[in-house]
Amino acid sequence: MIRYLFPLFLFGMLAHSAPPTAPEKPPTLEKVNEDLLAKAALLIDPLTGEVLYARDIDSPFPPASTVKLMTALLAYQKTGGQGSVTVSQEDVRVEPSTVPLRPGETVPVSELFRSIIIGSDNDSAMALARISSGSTTQFVAEMNAEAAKMGMSKTRFANPHGLPGPGQRTTARDLMTLFNHFLSYSELRRIAQTQIYNLKTAIGLQHMRNHNKLLGVYPGMGPAKTGWTYEARHTFAASVTRDGRELRLTLLKSANKWQDTRLLFDYGFANLPPPPANPIASSLPSTGKTIFQENIPDNKPVEVVIQPEPILYTIRRGDSLTTISRRFGVGVEDVLLFNPMDNPDLLVPGQSLRIPIKSKGR
Repeated sequence: MIRYLFPLFLFGMLAHSAPPTAPEKPPTLEKVNEDLLAKAALLIDPLTGEVLYARDIDSPFPPASTVKLMTALLAYQKTGGQGSVTVSQEDVRVEPSTVPLRPGETVPVSELFRSIIIGSDNDSAMALARISSGSTTQFVAEMNAEAAKMGMSKTRFANPHGLPGPGQRTTARDLMTLFNHFLSYSELRRIAQTQIYNLKTAIGLQHMRNHNKLLGVYPGMGPAKTGWTYEARHTFAASVTRDGRELRLTLLKSANKWQDTRLLFDYGFANLPPPPANPIASSLPSTGKTIFQENIPDNKPVEVVIQPEPILYTIRRGDSLTTISRRFGVGVEDVLLFNPMDNPDLLVPGQSLRIPIKSKGR
């Protein structure tokens, strides 16, 4: 019996004493360029607006269900997630439907947001568009007007769900602009990182699982929106946060968004420079494949001041930039530095602002 046990004991000792497997090295820029499958991709640090990676960010491609980011954003601005909707025959005419609704049933508007963001449902997108603007035609017109207002100059929406439509297209740059606006609403951000949700409808309890397969799997994965059609292939907008630093990416026309997402975020976090003393959101360049950094002469001393991370504040009814600034003891110009906006007088309740916290003097 001993002769059988000794080899097992020896094997166990050798296995225990074997050196641990070396951690996988983060991808290099060359590796990313070689392995990235997406036709268009953009990776940014939203704190500074710095571009960490870019590929063909101004070429238009079909967006697929990432269109629902605009549907949710515009509908939330119009409804605040309040009220209910009676489903019409028109709402259910778009196939396929991942969360089927029945004409005549009444659904809370708040549940429709969960249905289109978590479940990427087309019935819910149609119903939400109709209840927000009176008709889907009017809603789509307002989607395009909102896109133009945001500066999404190469984007055109044809419907609220993202299935193929005449001329429907976007770019990696425009999709990032949309995603940034979407994430400024704390409620939409929260829904977009919900893994599982059960929705009670006329046909029974429907179990929704977030279409983002990396949620709960890839370290730091946060809010995201997936898309896929045969024409568009894989499309994606996603956010990952690690050690207080957030990165965001957009992908269009990818053969495998999960592989591309891991590749780009692994590269981004491995090459992320220290946070700057004064974050300034920059405009996105039209080309580029590497981290963009300001050149500083070697003989020039540089003082680095570590600033506390800005906090998120949810806008309430009656708020203005002046009252918010006074509440936190900062200047209006400081708030605008972290939150560039076209119309500072127009604050939407429910939207989030980054509030800089001034470091104490030494």
